[in-house]
Amino acid sequence: MADGAASVELPRRERLKQEREERILDAAAAVFAEKGYHGATIHDIAIQADVADGTIYNYFESKFDLIVGILTRIAELERLPDELMDGLRGDPRAFFAAAFRDRMERIAHGQEMLTAVLPQVFVNDHLRGRFYRQYVSRISPLLEGYIQAQVDLGNVRPVDAPLLTRVVQASFIGMLVMRILGDEVLARRWDEVPDMLAGVLFDGVAAGAEG
Repeated sequence: MADGAASVELPRRERLKQEREERILDAAAAVFAEKGYHGATIHDIAIQADVADGTIYNYFESKFDLIVGILTRIAELERLPDELMDGLRGDPRAFFAAAFRDRMERIAHGQEMLTAVLPQVFVNDHLRGRFYRQYVSRISPLLEGYIQAQVDLGNVRPVDAPLLTRVVQASFIGMLVMRILGDEVLARRWDEVPDMLAGVLFDGVAAGAEG
């Protein structure tokens, strides 16, 4: 009986832990959007999340780790490996369009927070380095592996997977920056971008295309 109770309790604990982490990230996103990176404090975020200050440090070491957590959630980084594996079973162009669309919808919902926080990442050497190591560089090898696998399957012509990965990432980040800068075309036609980007990408690298 005790063993059975323990087996039920563990998933419940994990679920409660995940729910609290999500609440902290929601609170951090709201506070960052309102006060910016430097203006926000752990105490502000704790009040917004209705937890003690120390509780936040059980999940995140610093304000910057909260930013990484928010961006990881926007990119759905934890499920990206499985998503890319599943994507090998279908059409790569359709997969990329769907994946882009999902992330870009999340970006649109979190634009106020991103507008308040990302400029600090770009101008602060320490934050920029950590952002690259903890976020950008975690995505790169996953995309490289996916692209190379599609090449091996014959769905994509032979390409330089590491370089193409950076082109894809740079396009995505560039569009995010353009949106934050207030580009009216992107703001008005944001929902069209995923198909456009996937089309530009795969019309250039689809199997049988001229190199």
